[in-house]
Amino acid sequence: MNRRGLKMVKWRKILQVALIFMLVLSLATEGRAACDKEQPSGSTVELAILSINDFHGALTEAGKNPGIAKLGTYIMEEKRKNPEGTLVLSAGDMFQGSPESNMMHGKTVVEAMNEIGFDAMVVGNHEFDWGVETLKRQIAQSGFPYLGANVLDKRTRKQVKFLKPYVILKKNGIRVAVIGIATPETAYKSAPKVVGDFIFADPAKTVRELVPALRKKAEVIVVLSHLGCEADEKTGEIRGEAADFARAIQGVDLIITGHSHQRIVGKVNEIPLVQAGEYGRTVGKVNFTYSAAAKGITFSITSLTDLPTPGLLANPRLAELLEQAQGEIAPLKNTVLGRTPWELSHDRSRLSLLGQWSADVMRTAVKADIAFLNGGGLRTSIQAGEITVGKMYEVMPFDNTLYVVELSGKQVVEILQHGIKNPKVGMLQFSGLQVHYDAAMPEGERITATMADGTPLVLDRLYRVVTNDFMAAGGDEYNTFKEGKNGFDTHIPLREELMKALKKQQLLRYEGDNRFTEAGTAYKKAA
Repeated sequence: MNRRGLKMVKWRKILQVALIFMLVLSLATEGRAACDKEQPSGSTVELAILSINDFHGALTEAGKNPGIAKLGTYIMEEKRKNPEGTLVLSAGDMFQGSPESNMMHGKTVVEAMNEIGFDAMVVGNHEFDWGVETLKRQIAQSGFPYLGANVLDKRTRKQVKFLKPYVILKKNGIRVAVIGIATPETAYKSAPKVVGDFIFADPAKTVRELVPALRKKAEVIVVLSHLGCEADEKTGEIRGEAADFARAIQGVDLIITGHSHQRIVGKVNEIPLVQAGEYGRTVGKVNFTYSAAAKGITFSITSLTDLPTPGLLANPRLAELLEQAQGEIAPLKNTVLGRTPWELSHDRSRLSLLGQWSADVMRTAVKADIAFLNGGGLRTSIQAGEITVGKMYEVMPFDNTLYVVELSGKQVVEILQHGIKNPKVGMLQFSGLQVHYDAAMPEGERITATMADGTPLVLDRLYRVVTNDFMAAGGDEYNTFKEGKNGFDTHIPLREELMKALKKQQLLRYEGDNRFTEAGTAYKKAA
């Protein structure tokens, strides 16, 4: 090869190297540009988190409830303000509570949440009301994950397979980790036969174990919880389960709470905390400004919006879903069982007229000596007028059955001591007894009881007692029932027994009696 040929080969090699270098440089620049697009250096990104909790199937617009169609409109409008940077979250207890939801086991609520575009939900205690298999069906039908990092399989001590511990969602290029935390109260506030195979582990310990790893995977960490809390009316101090939890953790940017049906906005341990009331009447909103340069949140504002806002219209698609559900259940829901000339009120904090009547029906149904019903087993009052099947589903949304067991007089007193004036579980509703309460006496001696006819309650005698399957299994920590003899589930649905009694009586003129008296308080009929 001559000298000129050698020069040409040399230049070709130089040109090839130059082209390769330019290509590598171009790819590197493109890669960096793509990365910068996800998280621009020195720039800020706006994020919004919308939340609701304790919706309890409030699909229909009624009273203060905006209904799902207007709630959906509001959330969708808020999402349009920042479509790539908005998360929509639920803090649990979404399904149980209304005929439209109860009679279809939450199907319409799930469809509505899919239509609105929820990103995640933590399980509340009432998500277990219709059993684990029903919950699994709801999860399968939902277009978003159900969370519960502290819900463990009792046998393996590992995370249950049907719930995710957390989910990482990318919004405006920012990775947001959402950890789900269920309330440990689920262990006794839900039917033990449903949740008995699970452990509801310590919330703070669970989150402390997750945060270090999640900090490497996400820029923002949110705890989506069904932990309750309340704010002091005078000082505004936030107290309760969620507040105690917040004080025990670090490295979290936001805590969303539920369970206690409160409107809460504030900070605990410098962590923003929000709870949005109940029934979709309020939506929580947290606006974050995330700085890539600071590698963290530089500004946040937490607010609550009460619905319906002026001019808020119903979303047509959601209104159609509700109309379809109402059409399906109408023939059964609107069936009139009977009527009452006055209100049968219920307040779970005291012995109520509705509670007395319900316990009487239970005792008569199985010819028991005594009947016990938990205050939370009844969810609302019965107003004067016609009583429909739909109303009875509101009163008793749980599919509880009658359970019969033999208890000694001593065990009956133990149950009364646990259920009378105990704010943790609500007031015990009962039949077949006369009970006197004296707060001035030492604990353990405040209750005296006789049979309804005034004869003594004999401590070592066995009595035929009826309760519901929830209490019989230790629900609301009524563990004494498990120590009884010859217990059996009748498999008679309690709601059906109440409806049968209404149909038989037609006109319910129930006035109650003085079965419960309190020292220093004049007798007053239950209202």
